[in-house]
Amino acid sequence: MTAVPRVELQVRSPVAPIAWFTNPLDWRPIDRQILLGLLVLLAPGLIGLGLGLILLIAPKYLHLGLIGPLLALFGLHLLLMTGFVIAALRRRQRMDDWPAFEGFVIGSFMFTVFLTGYLTGTHFAEALLLTFLGILVVSTLGNVRRLIVAFYIGSAVLAVLAYGDVTRAWPAAPALTRPLVDADGNAVMGLILIRIALAVTVLAIARLAIGAVARWVERENLYREMSSVDGLTRLSNRRSFIERGESELSRARRFGDSPVACIMVDLDHFKKINDTHGHHAGDQVLVAASSILMHNRRQYDEVGRYGGEEFALLLPNTSAADALHVAERIRCEIAGTPVDVDGRRILMTASFGVAAYPSQEVTCLNDLLKAADKALYVAKETGRNRVCMEGMETPQP
Repeated sequence: MTAVPRVELQVRSPVAPIAWFTNPLDWRPIDRQILLGLLVLLAPGLIGLGLGLILLIAPKYLHLGLIGPLLALFGLHLLLMTGFVIAALRRRQRMDDWPAFEGFVIGSFMFTVFLTGYLTGTHFAEALLLTFLGILVVSTLGNVRRLIVAFYIGSAVLAVLAYGDVTRAWPAAPALTRPLVDADGNAVMGLILIRIALAVTVLAIARLAIGAVARWVERENLYREMSSVDGLTRLSNRRSFIERGESELSRARRFGDSPVACIMVDLDHFKKINDTHGHHAGDQVLVAASSILMHNRRQYDEVGRYGGEEFALLLPNTSAADALHVAERIRCEIAGTPVDVDGRRILMTASFGVAAYPSQEVTCLNDLLKAADKALYVAKETGRNRVCMEGMETPQP
């Protein structure tokens, strides 16, 4: 019996097409590089078109011995960039990044713009604007390390060109035989067309940069929120709460030990709620308790989820006695607010521990949290659903 050869099929994950109408920050690196390559095509294309128009309309202003090779260089740049883009479109089926392509995009753009700026004497105006606006776009779409290298190289080139301008070590605007103005002092039509094309290019690149930077800022704000806010209750998380507490204690010391109170809150029998009604019910109880805590805070108070079913309130400029009244008010509201889950009414209560700075046993935030937590422990051990304050002999029922 003849053995049947075994054929193994390798299934490659499909590569999504480039979604041109979405934000480029959401694209894969190689797709962003393709976009950069297409944008860079505008530089030699539009600048070369403008020089060509001047060559047709007013050739007497141009040094033909330099303009010819410069236009040929632009044509070569267009061909090479088009080839890279086509190759990248093929490679994106099997790779996510192509560093060599990105390096060519950045380097060729800077070379084309600076060379044209030097030859036409615009390296401190149009060339500088185009170069560093281009760097701004790459900062959101490309590799930051390559961008830093490009920035330093560009700065060095500008320094060299400035030296040449000051010392007259080489001729200024060698591609021009005379200034691009007529006898009346008006710019020639070719220069006007170049600047119109440049303005359109700058506006297009600026719009892309604004969109990318806006998404960047949006993501940074989201990451900052995720690092400081509890995902379920939308209260400050433990790290953020402690940072605020350190800040408030430091401020209190600067202003003569003004009082700062802390209230620790723990939902009673929360494990039983989860076991009896399910974790989704427990989540709704946590959200309901959080809402009550937020409703009873002042604008400058801090409310945080300290861990699990435990919460903490930081009350600046509040004495222990005032914090005790706040805790009792919240305790009554929690006990009188049942939570409806799937047609079932869940009753919840909470225990409270109160402490304040300054006091004999509280000199820092760690002491304040420990004192409030110790008072909370006493409240739970003496029957729950009550408020206990540091140093209080009899908890409030």
